Amino acid sequence: MKVYLAGQPSEYDTWKNSFKDIKGFEFYDPEIDSDQSSSETFFPQDLKAVSEADILIANPGLAPSEGTWIEIGYFLALNTKTPGEKCKRLIIIWNKERVNWSIEFVKKAGVIVSTVQEAIDTLKGIKV
Repeated sequence: MKVYLAGQPSEYDTWKNSFKDIKGFEFYDPEIDSDQSSSETFFPQDLKAVSEADILIANPGLAPSEGTWIEIGYFLALNTKTPGEKCKRLIIIWNKERVNWSIEFVKKAGVIVSTVQEAIDTLKGIKV
């Protein structure tokens, strides 16, 4: 199963490293697996990888994360049939320090967890 890791670059947090050794999954990390030198290269490469992913794990962190939300929305659109449908293969790590005004809206999109370990446990329980 292909898993796309979206958001929070390693310069701020090394969360993506926690997933690399999990067996049975193929991980795509845009920081490593795509040319991040400009939006002309990384935007199409990342969206192609999102479209090929079976599961998306997103960590928008605390910093502005517009790119991450675009990837989340694209994955959600590709993996649901009707507007408002929840995607059980979309895992969003919602930092407890993040502003909560939109959390109820985000909960409707996918599975919300508050730690990387919870995301790993949720990932291991997904059957595609």
